[in-house]
Amino acid sequence: MGIDPISTAIDAAMTVVRRLWPEQMSKEKEAEVQQNLEGTFRNFVIEYEGAAKDIPKALIYLRSMIRPVFTILIGYIDYLYFTGAPAWSVEKIGLLKAVNMIVLFFWFGERAVTNSGILNILKR
Repeated sequence: MGIDPISTAIDAAMTVVRRLWPEQMSKEKEAEVQQNLEGTFRNFVIEYEGAAKDIPKALIYLRSMIRPVFTILIGYIDYLYFTGAPAWSVEKIGLLKAVNMIVLFFWFGERAVTNSGILNILKR
């Protein structure tokens, strides 16, 4: 649901190509350029970051645990905040709101959080 960086980069490159050569490019040529961009960019990412099959299993499990562990940690901090356990300064409350927004973006994506209106409530 979130932003796909590969598609975003390819769309941006295609926008530049369309503006530089608008009338000179047929639909077939435009499709060919886009296909070349996709292949080149994906090959660059695989070469730079490595393929998923080359990553050790332990690292894959560790990477897959980040979101749930972070969410549970923030849930616990929210529990402490709402039960009033420690004293909370204004700076800490602002930071807690920002971290809660990050967790919401993780789970639901930018579009869902923005359209729900919860972002406006948290920004107050």
